[in-house]
Amino acid sequence: MFKKNLFFVLCFVSSFFLSQQNQKPVDLKVKEDFTHQWTKTVFPKLWAGFEREVVRTFDSKNQNMAISYVQKHSKKSKTVLTVYIYPKSEINNQTLRDEFLSYLVAINKNSQSYVEMKPLFGKLSNDKLNVHYIYSLFKNSIVEADFFKGIRPVEKNSLLSIYESGGWTFKIRISSDEMTNEQLTGLKQKTENYFNVLDIAAIKTLPVNDAPDVLLSPVVKRDSMMAKATIAAAEAKIEWMKNNSDIKDILTGFNDMKIESEVYATEKMLEFYKTNKNNWEITPETQKYFDDMIVISDNKQIKNYIYDKYMGVIDYPEGETHKKSYFQFKTDHKISKELDEIYFKLFYNLD
Repeated sequence: MFKKNLFFVLCFVSSFFLSQQNQKPVDLKVKEDFTHQWTKTVFPKLWAGFEREVVRTFDSKNQNMAISYVQKHSKKSKTVLTVYIYPKSEINNQTLRDEFLSYLVAINKNSQSYVEMKPLFGKLSNDKLNVHYIYSLFKNSIVEADFFKGIRPVEKNSLLSIYESGGWTFKIRISSDEMTNEQLTGLKQKTENYFNVLDIAAIKTLPVNDAPDVLLSPVVKRDSMMAKATIAAAEAKIEWMKNNSDIKDILTGFNDMKIESEVYATEKMLEFYKTNKNNWEITPETQKYFDDMIVISDNKQIKNYIYDKYMGVIDYPEGETHKKSYFQFKTDHKISKELDEIYFKLFYNLD
């Protein structure tokens, strides 16, 4: 895997922040079982005590779909399960994180109180593929209609799960008045098994015989040192993935939630700077960047820096414990906010 030469693109474009297509949704009138023709996924009218309520399409080809099921416990109590399935024309190593953070922003816009979503990580496997995913169990408060009060705030027990499933995104959203976290997790597992996430992931896998291309932020063009050091970091991340990933992992996505790959890329970027700092043009902004990074490295704060940079959406459980102390460290050492920027992404075109 990863055999061809790298291709570098000097831009970040909005299409790489992958999400569902922004079209006016249409609810289809379907009385019997509904088959998503592009993946051959069947959504029955009745399933596991749930009744299918909505079959919604976001495009004219019915590729980008949301299918909702409802299980009513009483007049005022229910569980809503929604499965989202939609295609990707590109995938990058930030896609899973971007989708999770986008959802966090969206749900907080619609919640009556702040919603905290702690990311958790999982994997589905068979003899051909591994599908990695990010999920979260959380509580959120929404407004519902009430006969006597007009509206009333209602706290829901909820779950979100997003899967790196090759050229198709599979996402589960559950909201319940009664289910415990254990029951929500059980329903998630039942959903991903019944609707065959692994089979969906096998439909369009990543072209792993080729190295991923590298997308560079326009910021790196400000001087030669920033550009060359960023390329060194990107090449180091690809090297780490090549040496530490099973082929089954990267057929379906980048699986780039391990903090170790970020640590390796960061250390190689710093190594490049220290070796070449007198050889290449460097602006004051880039000098400040590397001065701050050296302070972080010398104080053994690289993992906490990465955790903070990605807003906790990375597999580093200890990061939450060190969150307050790292914030104080940043303040004490006047660490620039520019260090939070993402300077490169690895990506594949899937069309």
